[in-house]
Amino acid sequence: MASAPLTLAAAAAVLVGGPFFGLSVPAAVLLAAAASGLLHAAWLLRLSVQGFSRPSLVALGAGLAAAAACAALPPAAPYLGPAAGVLLVAGLLSLPGVTAGPAAAFRRALDGVCVALWKFLALLVLVLDLHGVLDLRAAPGRTVFVTCLLATFGLTIAVVGGVRAPFPRGSAVTAAAGVAAVVLAVAIVPLLPAEPARHDAWLLSAGGLLVLGSVLVWAGACRSVDKQPPARVADGTLIGDPLLVGPVLAGAAAVLYALVSRGRIGTPAMVIGAAAVLAVVLREAVEALKSRRFSGELAAARSAFTTIVAGSSDVILVLDKDLSVRWQSPAAARQFGLSDQEVLGRPFVRLVHAGDVAAVRESFTGASTPVRTRICDGFGVWRHVEYTVSDLRDDPAVAGVVIHLRDAADRVAFERSARVDPLTGLANRGSLLRSLEPGHGFLVTVGLDGFAGVNDLHGPEIGDALLVEVAARIRAAIAPTDVAARLNGDEFAVFTPVDKVHAYTLATRLMGELGEPYPMPGTVLQLSAGIGLAPVGDGPEDTLRRADLALRRAKRTGRGRVEWHDESAEEAFVRRATLEQHLPQAVERGELDLAYQPVYDLVEGHPIGVEALLRWRHPRLGTIPPRETLAVAQELGLSGPIHDWVLSRAARQLSLWQHEGYRLWISVNVGFDDFTDPGFPARLSLALDSHQIDPHDFVIELAERDLGADLERVAEPLATVRAIGVRTALDRFGTGATSLAHLRRLPTDLLKVDHTLFTSPQAAGGQAAPIIDVVVNLGRRLGVTVVAHGLEAGEHLELVRKAGCRYGQGHYYGQPAPAERIEAALVRQRTW
Repeated sequence: MASAPLTLAAAAAVLVGGPFFGLSVPAAVLLAAAASGLLHAAWLLRLSVQGFSRPSLVALGAGLAAAAACAALPPAAPYLGPAAGVLLVAGLLSLPGVTAGPAAAFRRALDGVCVALWKFLALLVLVLDLHGVLDLRAAPGRTVFVTCLLATFGLTIAVVGGVRAPFPRGSAVTAAAGVAAVVLAVAIVPLLPAEPARHDAWLLSAGGLLVLGSVLVWAGACRSVDKQPPARVADGTLIGDPLLVGPVLAGAAAVLYALVSRGRIGTPAMVIGAAAVLAVVLREAVEALKSRRFSGELAAARSAFTTIVAGSSDVILVLDKDLSVRWQSPAAARQFGLSDQEVLGRPFVRLVHAGDVAAVRESFTGASTPVRTRICDGFGVWRHVEYTVSDLRDDPAVAGVVIHLRDAADRVAFERSARVDPLTGLANRGSLLRSLEPGHGFLVTVGLDGFAGVNDLHGPEIGDALLVEVAARIRAAIAPTDVAARLNGDEFAVFTPVDKVHAYTLATRLMGELGEPYPMPGTVLQLSAGIGLAPVGDGPEDTLRRADLALRRAKRTGRGRVEWHDESAEEAFVRRATLEQHLPQAVERGELDLAYQPVYDLVEGHPIGVEALLRWRHPRLGTIPPRETLAVAQELGLSGPIHDWVLSRAARQLSLWQHEGYRLWISVNVGFDDFTDPGFPARLSLALDSHQIDPHDFVIELAERDLGADLERVAEPLATVRAIGVRTALDRFGTGATSLAHLRRLPTDLLKVDHTLFTSPQAAGGQAAPIIDVVVNLGRRLGVTVVAHGLEAGEHLELVRKAGCRYGQGHYYGQPAPAERIEAALVRQRTW
């Protein structure tokens, strides 16, 4: 700070310039001190204008200004001195950190008054009123008495304020020392002695103290306002405080000495002694009121704490340094049924499960992280809990370990549900996948056959009980190192870290166990299982996928089978799964189409009709054969809508050709189940009527191998279709079980002979021709048109011609083709 150099410069200027104006050296010193005081007062007032602790700086600045006035005008010192002292003391007590507000400042001032009165009592009895005859009515005696009393007050309050200031201690002590120096300087001026030598010396002392005090006040005040004080400053009782005990003993000793030596004390001493006693009583009364108020606040805080703790679901335990329970919150009884008699005084580790003791002991030495353990509640049940540890053994207010404990049963149940199937208790899919990560062993997948029927016939309760029993049998059949899991409704899996032979042995054992009867309430159930096997590898998800494909293969090939994963079978299954996924949207995406193969008049050499063949143009797999498409559609229940689409598209194409002058009929293949559906004739009539097709020009084909021996079931639908006017055809005749004698009972119009009747190797020996000849002759007798299906070469054509067959179709005339290519072959024939 620059205050000291500036003060010295100002003082030097006054001292050097004083003699030129006729001032003596002591007077010049007082004037220099006054200049220093005014200078620092101005700086403090300017600092207060900037917003730093304005009241305290204003009071200190005003006090320094008043002190400077006392130095500049010594006759006014008796009047301005008390004001300067009061302002300086008030400014000191209101500095940040010296006291904590007006109430604390009042108590600090009262502390200083108490100490000052006892000190002044000793001074009065031993010095000022040595003989006990001090006359306060005389001006000199009154001036000395008042000046010394006020100076003692000012000095003592300043010292007490600085010494007891908790923060910032250095700045407060500096400011207090400055205030004490200024108060002492102001007190010297009214008491100047008359002797010239002593008079000048006292003036020089007063001036030096004023200069020093103004510098210290400025320095301490500036440092105090630059720092943030604590939120609370403790002010305790003075009883037993050395600041008070020493002056009280000194004052009491002085009074006792006066009484013993003189037999009496003066009236001023008696008044001051009574005032000192009253001041102490008043100070302790104020402290008692404060303590009472603090006790009320403490009781309210304790009540609030008790209410909060009582209403909390967390249990709070306080342990001694030896980790024995000292206190527990009321939630312990409410949450866990633990009374104080059962818990207090017991080591905490005696409350936890024996298997968790090591982890619990370690929790008291490590970081404060949540610890999971089990404790025995008041009913003897082990409960899952979670707790955190706060080690406050070094805190004198606690001197122990605080544990916050809460019930973790719901969280443990939730975490368990994330790993375990809730119905069967087996591992779930996620846990199974984690067990497959090491990448060795085999995965066995199990699928129950007929479980859906159990739910439908006996209800979900029996179904759940059955699944629980299945899980129990699987658990009993596997080794301790195996992992059993439930994948979904009726599918399970077992991971076994063994070789291939033992994995297959486990699969067959599971099949035998799961095939045994299941006694259920009111019934006995019988199930079978399909099992798939796959080696673990290439990642858990891929392992599970391959095992699932093996299971699908086992269930597709029949009940009670064990199948290994096979790459070729996987390709076929993936193809089939892809078709099943994409076929339902194939019509909307425009992937279905019709190809046409003409039926020729073998004598005249021109087409008389066409067969419409379904084609699925899959964007990734290419063209899908009709048989495969219809097999997938049959499994998905889509064969009816697809046949309706084929009927409509074929009828529309025939209508277009006939409008262009081509005389043709068209045939469409229909599956046995759809043909025998009662609604098929209506759908067929709708397709014909929609495109204005003559029913006679439309032919419905049925494959002979689909009929089997159930000819009676198909006879009526054939008659119904013929009644509409639509002709019927028996396709691939010769590949099924239909004999020539059965043709009399089948109302059919066309008979498409399979190529095996005229392309057999025996044809070279002349044995095949009579067979086709018999069929053709029988057809003529029954009024059935015979068409040779599957003509591949010229010799086939010659052979069927010689047998008397007039119509045929096959690759000899061309592959099935789009409608545009068929139209090119029809250009030469416009009528028929």
